[in-house]
Amino acid sequence: MLAGTWRCAIPSTRRRIITEALRLFGERGYAATTIAQIESAAGLSAGSGSLYRHFRSKDQLLYAAIEETLADRGEWAVYFDPDFSVTTLVAQIAPDADLVDTIMLLCRVGLGRLEHDRDVSRILFRDNSVPPDALEVFRKKEFQLALGAIARGLAELSGPSAGDQDWDALAVVVLSAVSQFWVESDAYGGLHPSGIDAERYLRALAQTIAARLTSQP
Repeated sequence: MLAGTWRCAIPSTRRRIITEALRLFGERGYAATTIAQIESAAGLSAGSGSLYRHFRSKDQLLYAAIEETLADRGEWAVYFDPDFSVTTLVAQIAPDADLVDTIMLLCRVGLGRLEHDRDVSRILFRDNSVPPDALEVFRKKEFQLALGAIARGLAELSGPSAGDQDWDALAVVVLSAVSQFWVESDAYGGLHPSGIDAERYLRALAQTIAARLTSQP
């Protein structure tokens, strides 16, 4: 029984290739990473061509790695659900939270998602050698879905008195602000070059968003 459990815990060769490829792409860049380096990191014979038993090319490996990583949403799945309700969630986990605290909570979710998929985030936001098709995978599988979730959340938090506003555009502002802070912090080893930590930044951002939500259209 223990032996069987142990065998199940060992990642498949395909999974090892994906994991190591993403790590190398994120650390070295897509163009600078070779098939032989991926094979060696995945425990295969470097230069043997063993990788091609699982993927036709390095491009195809990248597309599959991004798509499968983003599809594994884990704890973030609830936020991508079309029926997700911000107010319902906050009532359950932080019933005393005000509007700013609620927005901060959601922004932390975004930062957590970027950090969880750190290698994919690095590839997409910091590597200009990535093929356009890989960017399209990200746009369809993550970016558009995240924007939709943010837009719905903002509209819900603003309430019926907010009137007709461009929630999609505001969602882009919010997502870009969170993403850019992560990119700049990651480039400096996790600490933003300004010296401002995530809590200070997210509070300032949340206060700005809250002021926009509560202002008259």
